[in-house]
Amino acid sequence: MQSRPRPSPTAAVIDAQSVKAAASVPGATRGFDGGKKVNGRKRHIAVDTLGLLLAVMVTAASVTDRDAGQTLLARLRLFGPPRLR
Repeated sequence: MQSRPRPSPTAAVIDAQSVKAAASVPGATRGFDGGKKVNGRKRHIAVDTLGLLLAVMVTAASVTDRDAGQTLLARLRLFGPPRLR
């Protein structure tokens, strides 16, 4: 019996969400998201077309989506599925 190659995702979707941080979270890891008016952290995720998680990154809320997205894409290129374009 011949084994079939495992499918690998070729596309990904990136999104971010700002969340309020508790008072116990160190100030160095928090920031203010002016667009959402939230003082806290921001989580950036990349999922494949089925919604399966490919990468996660947590930053201060003050980090722009563009800057974090570039970093997330760079990590996906290094550690993500090889067919991802």
